[in-house]
Amino acid sequence: MTIENLAIDASNNTVVGCAGAALAGIHYFNSSGRVENNAISGAQVANPQSCGLLPASGFGVQVDADQTGPFCVSIKNNSIHDYTRNGVFAIGSGVKVRVEHNSISGVGPSAGSFQFAVWVLNGAVGVIESNVITEGLCGTLSATDCIALRSEGVTLRAVGDDTEVSNNVITNAQSGIFINRVNRIRVTNNLISNIVGLDGIDLQGTSNSLLDANIIFNSVPVENFSCGIYEAPGAGSAGGTEEDNKISRTTVSDAYCGVAHVASTDVESGKYANTLYTELASDSSSFPPPPVEP
Repeated sequence: MTIENLAIDASNNTVVGCAGAALAGIHYFNSSGRVENNAISGAQVANPQSCGLLPASGFGVQVDADQTGPFCVSIKNNSIHDYTRNGVFAIGSGVKVRVEHNSISGVGPSAGSFQFAVWVLNGAVGVIESNVITEGLCGTLSATDCIALRSEGVTLRAVGDDTEVSNNVITNAQSGIFINRVNRIRVTNNLISNIVGLDGIDLQGTSNSLLDANIIFNSVPVENFSCGIYEAPGAGSAGGTEEDNKISRTTVSDAYCGVAHVASTDVESGKYANTLYTELASDSSSFPPPPVEP
């Protein structure tokens, strides 16, 4: 099924929370196809706070399945905005998505719940490339409340091997790219800026993966210990361990630290400016050092 050259406005809906079926501007279920050159907006639900992390509702494009698949959907050259939860949501093994050359715009924590521009999870495989993504900053929210309702540019959770995130421009979020329990993925050549709350790229439970040539600037405030890349020690919220990763050619400007990483990760050839610390061992007993000039 090909859906192209349409203006799709889902705002005239009466969906409240997550009761019944989820709201999406476009929903591919046990289906393959292309979504190209569309303007997709208005997938907003009343009372999104009742939804929790999963299930959720209010997606620009939703791709899922309850059959083996594979189901392959290309999402390209679209404008996706005014959604409650996710601009693009892809879930389940057998689901493969290519998300490329889209403009995806959210409002961040002011939506009243987690908001991710692109979320791929639970066995789905994604290629997320050359998108322009903007979410929203904390506004009047405290740092604690902002992180509790955070926005993330690209979110990967228990995705299939060989997922790729490359050449995206991501701005105005609490985490630019958030990665949890993955194996053998590539995150390369992304430009990430204006991150308040967490980090440019956050890693939890990541193994055998490459992060190369990412540029991250303005990850503040310093007292929040925000780094360009932060690899958390331990299993992360969905299991997994940190081992055999490579972080290379990272450029970080204006942050608490450049790269914080565990001992088993190889870090090389980074460039850091206007940071209190360049590279830190995130699994050491002295982490984090104080957020003052060393």
